[in-house]
Amino acid sequence: MYEVYTYPSLTKDIDSVSVELFRKIQKENYDTISFVTHSMGALVVRSLYEHINLPLTFPFIYRIVMIAPPNNGSPVADFFAQFSFIKFIVGPNINNLTTNPLSGASKYPIPTCEVGLIAGSYGKNRGFNIFIKEDNDGLLIPEQTKLGIEKDIVFIKSWHVGLLYNRKVKKYVISFLKNGQFK
Repeated sequence: MYEVYTYPSLTKDIDSVSVELFRKIQKENYDTISFVTHSMGALVVRSLYEHINLPLTFPFIYRIVMIAPPNNGSPVADFFAQFSFIKFIVGPNINNLTTNPLSGASKYPIPTCEVGLIAGSYGKNRGFNIFIKEDNDGLLIPEQTKLGIEKDIVFIKSWHVGLLYNRKVKKYVISFLKNGQFK
């Protein structure tokens, strides 16, 4: 069984969404759960780990497949976060998506389950976004998507949102959820 969880990423901050997701999962009464995330969804799931240590019951998290996760932030967020008016346009999460080690994406807990990482890459010294001076998917630098705990990692020539529609990505997700690897 699977369920799609959506949230208003332009109006609700990551931590609030994480609390709502935590409560929803608790009500469902599952024994085990796995996640497939895209982009900021990885930070929402990582934020869940702040609540799991509480003396409340929560299902065992078996595996997470992170697609294009901003695990260490985004240079695009760094650029836009310097303008205070931008929060009115892109919402409350711009600072959570920066590369700032204290207030940005890397502040969230590291998962303790098996993690598979799928990241977009142009595969050269330049990427899809000409303003980022190295390989990128338009928003993220592939090497900055890593947490260092991944069981398997695959890079696919695709832009950030395009990964959601890529057939290889779908096959890799199913493979990792079943077998813990992208073969």
